[in-house]
Amino acid sequence: MLKMKVKEIYDFLNEIAPFSQASPWDNTGISVGSEDSEFSKIILSLDVTNSVIDYAQSVSADLVITHHPLIFDSVKSVEKGSALYNAVKSGITFISSHTCLDKTENGVNTCLANAVGIKNTYVSHLDEFLNIGEINSMYAGDFAKKVKESLNCRVAFNDTGYTVEKVAFCSGAGGDLVSFAAKEGADVLLTGEAKHHEFLLAQDLGISLICAGHFETENIVLNYLYKEITEKFPDLSVEIYSENPIKYI
Repeated sequence: MLKMKVKEIYDFLNEIAPFSQASPWDNTGISVGSEDSEFSKIILSLDVTNSVIDYAQSVSADLVITHHPLIFDSVKSVEKGSALYNAVKSGITFISSHTCLDKTENGVNTCLANAVGIKNTYVSHLDEFLNIGEINSMYAGDFAKKVKESLNCRVAFNDTGYTVEKVAFCSGAGGDLVSFAAKEGADVLLTGEAKHHEFLLAQDLGISLICAGHFETENIVLNYLYKEITEKFPDLSVEIYSENPIKYI
């Protein structure tokens, strides 16, 4: 079984989505473990949860790479049974590639655009997380249905009654970008989640807002990471663990 140093995969992740591009408030890189540790199996996941840790241990994985960091804010205590406690106890190394993967050219937003058929994309000059692109002209409701089918998700949206063609999009939590999307002349903003007042603002601004789920608009990046890692290291064992902790009835 192939064994590698964590630093080798860390350096490769740094090549495809430089950690230096992460936002100042973010916490990317190694959160638990050491770059000097050896590993032979990787689990790719959106988040670090106890379910992810349990699964990694059950298949003898010794490295977990996630999009969302295990640690965001300062930690004052580590309670028994928490994901952080179990992560440290597991002996597994955990790496996250968060906002740097959002911003990189082929990262999360590119995966979202490809999944729902947005073409001719570019980054907004108003915000580095906001992207702009085009779709074939259709009503917002029809685009919402396409998003629902493409991402296999539930969709919330408001409908201005106009057709949409110019699309602003931001994976994850991009509801606060409604004003920027409108200033860009977009007909619709596609994102993962938005607050109630952001839907109301969208309606006032005459722009449709489509929310397809934080998990669903970002989890799709795992396939990209899988492809990049396995092409670079074809003998390495890599597996995707995809389970949304949020359930719907």
